[in-house]
Amino acid sequence: MHTEELFEVLSQIQSKAQVQHLAAQANSGKLPVADLLRLCYTQHKPAVAFRAAWVLEEVAHTYPEQFVPHLPDFVSQLSAQHNLSCQRHFTKILMCCANPKARPIYSTAWSAIPEHEAVVETMFEWLIDPRTPVAVKVNCLDVLAYLQDEFPWIKDELKAQIEFLLKDGSPAMLSRGKRLLKRFFPHNR
Repeated sequence: MHTEELFEVLSQIQSKAQVQHLAAQANSGKLPVADLLRLCYTQHKPAVAFRAAWVLEEVAHTYPEQFVPHLPDFVSQLSAQHNLSCQRHFTKILMCCANPKARPIYSTAWSAIPEHEAVVETMFEWLIDPRTPVAVKVNCLDVLAYLQDEFPWIKDELKAQIEFLLKDGSPAMLSRGKRLLKRFFPHNR
C-alpha cells in the first residue's frame, strides 16, 4: 500500500476491526510500518495521525517482529510528537517496550537502543504539561517507573510528581498513582 493510499484509508477508519485489519497488512508486508510511523506526525490532519498511531500500537502489540526494526526511529522521534491523541498510543507502546518484564523480543530491542534519557525527558515533559490528558499521564508514570533502575534519580522526582498529581487527581490518576506509590515506595507512605 502506497503512502497516499494509506493516508486515504486512515482518513476513513472508524472501527477496531479496521485497525486490526491494517495491522495484519503490516504483518504481511503489504503496509510499510515506516509509513505508519511517518503518518503519526501528520500535523495538517490530526485525525489521520491519531489513526496511524492507533494502527502502530496494534502492530506493536500484535506483531512485535514487524515493529521492533522501527523502535529506534520511534524512540528518536518521540519528543516531536505533539498530538495528544497520538501520545496515548505512543506511551502504550513504550509501556510494552520498557517494561522489565517485557517479551524477550522487546527486552532485546529496548536494551539495544543506546539512549533512553530522551525518553525519560519526554515522559516528564508530557507528565507536567497541563494539556496532557490523564490517560497519557498515567502511562507516563508507568514508563518512568520502568526506567528508574536505569536512572536512579527518577525515583525521587517520580514520587514527587505522583504525590502532586494525586492532590486533585481523577479516578484513573488516583488508582494508578496509588498503585505505583505502593509498589515502588511502600515504606515512604
